[in-house]
Amino acid sequence: MKCPTYMMVLTAGILLCFTGPASSAEKSVILGFHQKPGPSEQALIHGAKGIIKKTFHLIPAMAVSLPEEEIAALKQDSRVAYVEEDAVFTAVEPLLSDEYVNSWGVERISSDVAHVSGNKGKGVNVGVLDTGIYYTHPELDGNYRGGYDFVYNDNDPFESYNSHGTHVAGIIAAEEDGLGVIGVAPEANIYAIKVLDSGGFGLLSWIISGLDWAVLHGMDIVNMSFEGRHFDSLKSACDAAYASGVLLVAAAGNLGQDVRYPAAYDSVIAVTGTDASDMQAFPPQGPQVELAAPGVNILSACTLSNPLCGSSGGYLVMSGTSQAAPHVSGTAALFLASDLQDVNGDGIINHKDVRKMLQSTATDLGAAGKDPVFGFGLVNAAEAALQTLITINRTHGFPKKDAKTTALTGALYKIAIENNGLSGVRVDVYEAGVYQEELSSKYSFKHKARKKIKPGKAQDITFNIDAAGKNYEVTFTPMGKPGNSLNIMISKQGEE
Repeated sequence: MKCPTYMMVLTAGILLCFTGPASSAEKSVILGFHQKPGPSEQALIHGAKGIIKKTFHLIPAMAVSLPEEEIAALKQDSRVAYVEEDAVFTAVEPLLSDEYVNSWGVERISSDVAHVSGNKGKGVNVGVLDTGIYYTHPELDGNYRGGYDFVYNDNDPFESYNSHGTHVAGIIAAEEDGLGVIGVAPEANIYAIKVLDSGGFGLLSWIISGLDWAVLHGMDIVNMSFEGRHFDSLKSACDAAYASGVLLVAAAGNLGQDVRYPAAYDSVIAVTGTDASDMQAFPPQGPQVELAAPGVNILSACTLSNPLCGSSGGYLVMSGTSQAAPHVSGTAALFLASDLQDVNGDGIINHKDVRKMLQSTATDLGAAGKDPVFGFGLVNAAEAALQTLITINRTHGFPKKDAKTTALTGALYKIAIENNGLSGVRVDVYEAGVYQEELSSKYSFKHKARKKIKPGKAQDITFNIDAAGKNYEVTFTPMGKPGNSLNIMISKQGEE
């Protein structure tokens, strides 16, 4: 869609065009008449050195561009009913659905950005090692794919009472149905691997059996929202599962100063919990903390047989690192469902690249860089979006004030720029603050800046930036007269 002389607004997936500011000597107005305008009215406009841009059929009026000094005289003409500024309107920002309002953690880590781009974790297998899942819950029945009960040794890991596993599963993949809550990855496949009983307790052998089942049945991610002491067998099981290609995510613990197990193992992502102000909510700290995620007052699905849940209509608020961990598991599912690249440069695209992406895209909290309180920072699902749109409007005297910067990480990116009246754009690439001259460039559009671009004649340019195995910051600086704009669509290669 082209809007050569218009400002563009993107909201709710709809691209709208509105008249933007004209040059300083001219003004865009709506010129209304007392009767349907004809040759006499057209002559009036031409005599005022105006340009007719649009004649309306619904009302007796025209959209006109004319010198500002002519407006006062036109208002006095008996044929003119009114002269109004052709003001800029923006599409009303849509209210978040109740699902996002209720799922503050999902919104806080920008999962909605990935969802809008079309990425909802479809096809990714997530195993929930927990108390089972109330899989007939309306939020989970469509995404549930099976599992096993190692507490009672049968094929029905139904959670009849506790609600812990169901709550975790809802954070990961509650369905997008317009009701209740929504998960971080609402189209991921959920598997219930029941290793804890209705009281929330489980034998070490059940947990190891659960990990074994997860590997044999092709889980991509395993969420472990439980804690305990170190055991060599548990460490070996986690290490083996990770070596087989399963990404392991676990709760760091709610009490005590040290990160609990299995989260403390190197093969497991240890997740701490934050509140709505991004403050640490639970005490465990240490070098094992890898990521932070929302963990306070999280609303999610629960078992209807639980008295607390039944009275709330199928939803329950819980707090803890048990709730933080599934936010990371869901984000990992989004990264797996995106066009994942070889981020760590080992020649293989697998769970290790997902882990690297989770680390490198996290929003830094606390001390700069990785720290023992928040790890790499608050998990960020926005980078799992399939496409990113950046709109840059020239409004300032100095182009650098209008520049925008974005991060490109671990992939080959396609950059498509739609020009709307500007003379060019500078693209400056930095890695760790160091200017990358060979990747940077200045693109000049075909028309001269002093000439008006005709409707439908905006130039587009497309190029690639290879950020495979890299973390780049790219700054786009618009060149040309204020009042014009650029639209920049960034997508991973092969995605549209």
